Amino acid sequence: MSVIQSQPPHVRATVPVAIYTRVSTANQVGGRFDSCESQAVICREHIAKHAAAGWFEVACFSDPAYSGSSMNRPGIRALMRQIEAGEVKVVLIFKLERVLRSTDEWGPFRSFLQKHRCKLVSPTEDLTDESPSGRLKNNLLMSVAEYERLNIAEKIRIKLNEQAKRGYWTGGLVPYGYRYDETLQGLSPEPAEAAVIVRIFEMAARLISLAQIANTLNDEGVRTRVRYYQRRSGQRENIGQKRFRTDILRRLITRPLYAGKVRMNGLEFPGQHAALVSPELWERANAAINKAINPPPRRFSSRDKHFHVLKGLAHCGVCGRALIPNASGKLDPTGKPYRYYTCGKLHKERVDAACPLKHVAAGPLELAVLGFLGECSRHPEVIEATLQSLRQRGQSDRSVVRSQLTELEQQLAENSAQIRNCAKAIAQGGVAALTDALRDEVENLQLGRQRLLVERGRLQAELAECDQGAHNAERIRQSLARFAELFPQLSHDQQRDLITLFLVRVEVRPTKPSTNQPPGTRNLELRLKLRVERLLDGMEERLVVEQRDVSPRSTQRPLSLALDVSLGSAGSAVPVRIVKPFPCELGVRRRQPEARTKPAQHAIHRARAWQRRLDNEPGLKRLHLAKEENLSPASITQHLKLLLLADEIQAHLLNLTTEREVRRYSLNKLLLLVTLPFDEQRSFFCTWT
Repeated sequence: MSVIQSQPPHVRATVPVAIYTRVSTANQVGGRFDSCESQAVICREHIAKHAAAGWFEVACFSDPAYSGSSMNRPGIRALMRQIEAGEVKVVLIFKLERVLRSTDEWGPFRSFLQKHRCKLVSPTEDLTDESPSGRLKNNLLMSVAEYERLNIAEKIRIKLNEQAKRGYWTGGLVPYGYRYDETLQGLSPEPAEAAVIVRIFEMAARLISLAQIANTLNDEGVRTRVRYYQRRSGQRENIGQKRFRTDILRRLITRPLYAGKVRMNGLEFPGQHAALVSPELWERANAAINKAINPPPRRFSSRDKHFHVLKGLAHCGVCGRALIPNASGKLDPTGKPYRYYTCGKLHKERVDAACPLKHVAAGPLELAVLGFLGECSRHPEVIEATLQSLRQRGQSDRSVVRSQLTELEQQLAENSAQIRNCAKAIAQGGVAALTDALRDEVENLQLGRQRLLVERGRLQAELAECDQGAHNAERIRQSLARFAELFPQLSHDQQRDLITLFLVRVEVRPTKPSTNQPPGTRNLELRLKLRVERLLDGMEERLVVEQRDVSPRSTQRPLSLALDVSLGSAGSAVPVRIVKPFPCELGVRRRQPEARTKPAQHAIHRARAWQRRLDNEPGLKRLHLAKEENLSPASITQHLKLLLLADEIQAHLLNLTTEREVRRYSLNKLLLLVTLPFDEQRSFFCTWT
């Protein structure tokens, strides 16, 4: 919109005039002399002819690349606001259709002009409506304009449908994986992008989650295509080269174009372009990502005031119910309530429940589970024996899996035959009265086929696992050792995220007490089920630093570790003693000389030391520094963000010496402040102290 306040001084009676222009498509904008400029020039010539009558231009409103089907346009809204203010008495337009092409909104707009005593004038059309014949003529012009708009849209839809039936691409942005070939006047594969598309479909067909696919592509530096978008103002902007997200991958996988088909109005037709993936691979990938078949796990965010790290993982091995965290009214020597895990059956049925487990002290149970995982790294023979039994069981299960796979293939063949029969019946049209019922039946059959495809993929992966064997015991040992070192340094939220990443279930069963035990001791049998592949990924890729995919879908058999533990009474010198598979004492109370205790240091010490190295060593990059420190580049970046805190906050963090204070100001907690101004940082930090 341009505003002009030029008023001829020799004219006494003045008439403020506003020009309005509009075009429907972006192709009409940004040229050497576009349509909006042409309309404005014609209107200004008309104003010059009426200069003797006091006409002068006060503003020029324009709506480039806006449809006339609605009044929801910025230019027309601005014009109406100026009319309401009494600053415009004449609206000058090239033709009536430039204002509107809808009979539904023409009446209210005409009433609006009459209410504010404003006239609608055109240099090419007579728009006077004082007489009934003039009013009728304007209504006819608006009806004709609406008819033209709807007729053009209908002809375009018909043409696109006919193009789709013949397999031609119907236009739009050139899809990722293809390029537009001028000689063929159609799509041809783009080799580099086509390889990425095939890889995406293959990974999805192997039941790899979309988040994990996106992380893999982004880590390798793969980005979306460079795309330029021309805005209504004529400015070109690059809207491509984005990181892959799950919604982008879902749109790619569900697009039938990559299977050599063209979709129009819900129908699919064989396309003229080359398919990047086979129809079978396309169907398997779509079946795997179907939300109705693979719903995401429910994650309830409930309050856990006293933090139970095994919440949702611990189960009673006798009743099969989950162990519910709770806290008693009594306080331990540190002033905190005693924490427990209570069997869900006992929690629901109260004292009438016949559960032999009943309650388990939370502290010793968590120490037994977490301590055992750390101690397993010192006993590789336990891991090797467990893996050997898993291999033997996998070999014995091979015949069962093969029989299930054969039965599933038969069901798929029957399903395909039923779909073909229904499709033939619909195509022949001999049972027109049952067409809708047949279509519903086809949809149900296709949904069942997707379920069968997902189940077949899972069985094939399980069969491949049985043939190839299990995991490497040394890698598992190293990951468990790294877990024991890393876990105590994390915040509560990070600890829960990490433990739920690979620990699937903890079953707790009571066992008979031995004769030589001190009073108050309790014997338990624990069975831990681990997702080994997630443990390896979590420790090798530092999943705690960078939030990665934690999808529960996995085709590999969980690793089961069994142990017998003895939980001591409150205040005992040995809180937890592992009996089997190796003897070990956990949580032994030993008093160490305070002089030898090394004071704790906050992460900001490392951040400052790394920044000094980066400043003083010109050739040193963050990537090289991450390799030296055995960390990911993202972890280095997260630490260096602490240097964006206010000087007073940094000074306070540098003076922290106790472990409790260091955990209080964790890295993730402080990262919430770095994007705030210094004043807000100080105010938030004061609330923490």
